[in-house]
Amino acid sequence: RVLGQFPSASSMQFIPSLLADAARNRDVFADPGDPLVMGVDVARFGDDRTTIYFRRGKDARKIPPIKLHGIDTMQLVGRIAEEMHRHRAMHVCVDEGGIGAGVVDRLRQMNQPVIGVQFGGKPLGAVKLGEGVKCANRRAEMWAIMREWLQTGMIPDDQELSDDLIGVEYGFNVRDEIILEKKEHMKDRGLASPDDGDGLALTFAVPAHPSFDDEADKWDDEP
Repeated sequence: RVLGQFPSASSMQFIPSLLADAARNRDVFADPGDPLVMGVDVARFGDDRTTIYFRRGKDARKIPPIKLHGIDTMQLVGRIAEEMHRHRAMHVCVDEGGIGAGVVDRLRQMNQPVIGVQFGGKPLGAVKLGEGVKCANRRAEMWAIMREWLQTGMIPDDQELSDDLIGVEYGFNVRDEIILEKKEHMKDRGLASPDDGDGLALTFAVPAHPSFDDEADKWDDEP
């Protein structure tokens, strides 16, 4: 960890390094008939940044992610609308916690197909996960869906994204549901806020997806 290198797997690492590396090096066919989904993790303060990720089925690489610093909410709304129009995205999923709520409200006012996502909200349960996998909230659910998708999907050759994916640790609440490490705790461990990881995870927040079989205070545990 001192060298900035992560183990291939650890007892608390939610996404193994080998899984992220395989998706980073994999080439898959992108079905043009699959809907394009955008995920937007809205920066809140300091060193955090807003990230915009694009995913079409198993392909999260062809359209490069967008990373923005020091942009206000109205500028961000304009950029999101521009990218949606340019790429003909079917949905944009936005973290509506904190200042993200204003972004969601303005996009709705513009009649854009936006899905506001509360990370601490109740899981949708619209996607069947592996046996015994139960999630405490929307953020854990999105990351769990993304973890299964990484077995066959492809991601950008981006070290920041890879570090985010393998850097998040997890645990369980009293109901034996998965809870992910809070961003604040990652910073306490000397890691950056997983803005890229959450941006990609938000592309899995749409109400339904095709089956992937076809080809503690430390934790986020809000009700």
